[in-house]
Amino acid sequence: MNKKEGLVISLILLSFASLFIWYSSGSKSLTGQSKSWSGHYVGDEENGTMFRELILTYTGDSVIDAPPVTYTVDTESTWGGKEIHWKGTKRLSGQQLYLESKCNDCRIALKSEMTVTLEWEGKKEKLVLSK
Repeated sequence: MNKKEGLVISLILLSFASLFIWYSSGSKSLTGQSKSWSGHYVGDEENGTMFRELILTYTGDSVIDAPPVTYTVDTESTWGGKEIHWKGTKRLSGQQLYLESKCNDCRIALKSEMTVTLEWEGKKEKLVLSK
């Protein structure tokens, strides 16, 4: 292998390494809207800890007075980390649900989608968040 071929191979490897680092770190944002809900997810990494927050806002036609909302949040498994699986029931606060978590070994890839299923006042709706 001559110097020129070695330089080309080094540049290719450096490009792939840079792409992997860019893809697997930094801030991620997903948004989406359904008939009665809008959602915004932000994941941010700081010093090896991933901070995740999801804000779900009721946008339906009728005003609702802080009913309990049952939610299930799922993402696809990602190559670089664990998937999200949140489940629970919370009351709306000002027409919003705020969910958050912090972890050291989790990640959401830039191309991930998040599926949120919401149940409130006898209604059920699915919301998909994407890039």
